[in-house]
Amino acid sequence: MSTSDKKQRIEYGSDKAGDKQQELREAGNMDANFLEMARNVYAHLNDEISKKIFEAKILYASTGDVGYITGIEPKYRNLNSDMQVYVEKLQKGSHCLIYGTGAAAHYLAGRFKRFGVKVDAFVDQDESKCPVDEATGIKVISEKELCENKSLYGDKTFIISYSVKPVADEVKKRLVEDAGISEKNIRSGIFDWRNNQGQYFDFFEAKENEVFVDCGCYDGATCFNFAGWCGAKGFDHIYSFEADPKNYEKSKAVLEPLGKCDLYPYGTADVNKKVYFAADAFETSCIISKEAAEKRNFEGVTEIETVALDEVLAGKKITFIKMDIEGAEYEALLGARKLIVENRPRMAISVYHKYEDFVTLANLVLEMHPDYRISFRHYGFDELETIMYVE
Repeated sequence: MSTSDKKQRIEYGSDKAGDKQQELREAGNMDANFLEMARNVYAHLNDEISKKIFEAKILYASTGDVGYITGIEPKYRNLNSDMQVYVEKLQKGSHCLIYGTGAAAHYLAGRFKRFGVKVDAFVDQDESKCPVDEATGIKVISEKELCENKSLYGDKTFIISYSVKPVADEVKKRLVEDAGISEKNIRSGIFDWRNNQGQYFDFFEAKENEVFVDCGCYDGATCFNFAGWCGAKGFDHIYSFEADPKNYEKSKAVLEPLGKCDLYPYGTADVNKKVYFAADAFETSCIISKEAAEKRNFEGVTEIETVALDEVLAGKKITFIKMDIEGAEYEALLGARKLIVENRPRMAISVYHKYEDFVTLANLVLEMHPDYRISFRHYGFDELETIMYVE
C-alpha cells in the first residue's frame, strides 16, 4: 500500500464502526444499553481485583470524579514502589510543598490539584520568584524563608520537581541539612505516572510458540518486553504496527537485532483507509478528526494508512494481541474479528482512552468469544493506564 496515493478517501477519525461509542459519549450518561453491557462484562470478570477496578471506573464514568480511581486501595493497583509512596503520602486532602518553579513544578501542581492534594507553596533559591508564582497563583517561598520557618513547614511533605538526579540530590541535601526537613518527608517528582515495566506482561504466563501482535509499537520497547517475557521458551514471531513516521523509523532500527519481527508503518482499524494523524513523535500520537486537525491548523498533522489485521495477517497463527493505540482500540478489534474468532488469542488491551472503553471493548470481545474471561489491572496513579486482560 502506498502512503502517497492521494486518491484514497480520507476518513475523519472514527467512522461508522465507532457509532456505538460515539453515541454514548454524546449522550453523556449511563443509558440502559450501556448498563446492560456493563452487567454482562461484570459477570465475566475473573477476580476480586477486577471487580474493584470495574466498580471504580463505573463511578468515574458516571460522575467524572477521578477520586473514585485514585481512591482505589493500593492493594488493588499494580503500582511500582515510587508511585506507592505517593499513594500513601498524598491522599486526597493532604498538603505538600514543591521545590522548584519551572515547568515540571507546574506539571506536578496540576496533577496534585486533580487528586485533591493542596500545594501550600513552591520553594525556590531565587528570591525574585517570590512571593507568588504568576502562572499558577501559588505562593512561592525562598530557601531562606523556609529555613527561618522550620516549625511552620517542617512536618510537610516536600516534592522535588527536578528530574536530574544529581540536582535533586543536592536540593534534598540542603533541605535536610539547612532547613531541617526529615528525609522521610522528601520525595522526588514522578513524571511518568504508571508502572510500565510489568504492564501487558505481568498477568499471563508465556507459553511455547507465542506469536505476538503489537498495535502501537511506539519505540519498540514492548516487543523486547515480550521477548523477555517469553524467556528461554523463545517465540515464533512478532507483528508490530507503528503509524507515526518518526516512531516507525526509530523502531525499525531498534527492532532489527531482535529478529523474527515484521514492522508495519500503519495504524490498525476496522478497514484499510486513510486518516488524519497527530504525529507527535511520542507515545501520544493518534488518529484525529478533521475538526481536531483544523483546530491545530494541521500543524504536526499528517495522513496515514490504517489496515485491518484480518487482511494483513490473514491465515497467520496469533497467540497474543496487545493494543494501546490512543482510543482506536474499538475499530482495531473490529478489524481483527476473524483473527480473534479463529485463533482465540489472549489479549492485553488499553481501556482508558475513552471513558466507556472498559465496557464497550470488553463487551465486543465477549461477542466474539462468549467464554472469554475478563480481568482488569490498573498501572497508573490517576485514571490512566487501565489494562484489560482477555483469556
